[in-house]
Amino acid sequence: MNKLISVFTCDVTGIKTTYTYRGSSIVTGMEKAEFEYTKGYLEEFTKKEKTKSNLPKTKQMFLNPKTGKEVGYYRAKNLGLVK
Repeated sequence: MNKLISVFTCDVTGIKTTYTYRGSSIVTGMEKAEFEYTKGYLEEFTKKEKTKSNLPKTKQMFLNPKTGKEVGYYRAKNLGLVK
């Protein structure tokens, strides 16, 4: 079976995203998404995490490793990212 692979690079953050679809079109559904972060992006995110440590957990944002996006505390808790 043919698989469609699409690669996108964000001009602002430099994050490279690779989408793999089940068939030869996006209609068949996505099989997986892979994210490649630049070194500077992860360092900046780590600095941001340290400054947020003074906030209560319910006001903090967390990185969802599967999507590469920030999520709130309750979503992070549902995903099992925090206890």
